[in-house]
Amino acid sequence: MTESWRQRVLQNHRADLNSWLENEDVVELSDDEFESERRANWLDSVRRWNPDAHFTEELVIRLTGSAAGKGGLKFSIGNTLLKPLQEGVTASTDEDIELELVGVSSGSTVLHVRPVLHRESEDEQEFDEQGDPGQSAGQAMAVLFDAMGTVEAREDITEWTPMLSSLSRLVSALDRFDLAVQLRWLADDGSVTSAQLSESGKQYIRELRKSHGDAFTRIRRGIFGHVTEMKLPGTAVIKPPASPAVTVKFEPGQITEVPLALGQEVHLIVEERKRLTRGGGRTITEYLFLEIEGRSSEVEVLGLPDIPIAFRESPDTQTDRPGRAI
Repeated sequence: MTESWRQRVLQNHRADLNSWLENEDVVELSDDEFESERRANWLDSVRRWNPDAHFTEELVIRLTGSAAGKGGLKFSIGNTLLKPLQEGVTASTDEDIELELVGVSSGSTVLHVRPVLHRESEDEQEFDEQGDPGQSAGQAMAVLFDAMGTVEAREDITEWTPMLSSLSRLVSALDRFDLAVQLRWLADDGSVTSAQLSESGKQYIRELRKSHGDAFTRIRRGIFGHVTEMKLPGTAVIKPPASPAVTVKFEPGQITEVPLALGQEVHLIVEERKRLTRGGGRTITEYLFLEIEGRSSEVEVLGLPDIPIAFRESPDTQTDRPGRAI
C-alpha cells in the first residue's frame, strides 16, 4: 500500500518534530483551563469573520445522587433547590439578575441556566451607562463562586456574610434529597470557572449555623408610612412619618396584584436582606415585600425607635411564593 502523504511528511521531518517536542513546555491544565483555552481558540477563529461574535452565557448545574436520576428533575427537587441558588446570585450583587432554566440534560442531571438582568433607570426601560448585562452577571457569578470556594476551603467567611443565609438554604435542599452539586459558569468570552459544595463544604455551613446564627436568620420588619412612588418593574417607596423614605421591592409582576395607591397610608411586612454591591465591594440592605398588615407588635416598625427583632418563620411564610422566574 502506498504510504500516505502524512506519513512521508512525518518521516522527512521526524528530527525537527522530536526537537520541537523536547523544547515544548509541558503544562498540565485543569479541566476549566483546558475548556477555557479550547473555547477561546474557537472564538478567535470565528471572530475573523464576525468580530462581534461571542458565546451565550450559561450556568451549568450538575447534580449527583440517587434523587438526581438520569437527565430528569422532579418538580419538588427543582423548586426546593433552585430558589436558594437564585437567592445566592441575588445576594452577590446589587443588580437584579434572575436565572431562567433553559434545558435539562443527562450526566446524572445537568441543568442549563441563563441569566436575565433587569436594571432600572430613570425611564425604567433603558440600561444605565455602567455597562452590559453580561458583565454584571459574570461579576455576580464570580462573587458567588468565591464565596463557595471560601466555604470549601473552610476559611474565614466574614466577607461573604450576606450570602450565608442563601448558601445555608442550598445546603439544606441538598441534604434533603441527598445530592451533591457542582456549578460551572461559561462566560461570553469563552472562559470557564467552576465551584462546588462537597460534603466538607456542607459540613462547614452546618457548623457556621451554630457560630454565626444571626447571619442565617430571616429578619421580618414592619414599614408604616405613605406610598410616595410606585414603579411597574417592582418597587414602591414608603415614607415613614419621622424617618427617611424606604424602597420596598416586589417579586416580578407582584406589584400589580397588591392593592397600593399613591398617597395611601400602609403598613407593610417586609423581609430584610443583605446584599453585596457589584464585585463584592460592600454590603447594602434591601426590603422585600411579604404582605400588608395592620400595625403589630410582632415586628419592628421602621421609623420608630426600637430594637430589630428576628423571628422564626411560620410555615405560611416559609412557603415559596409563585411568580419568581428561576
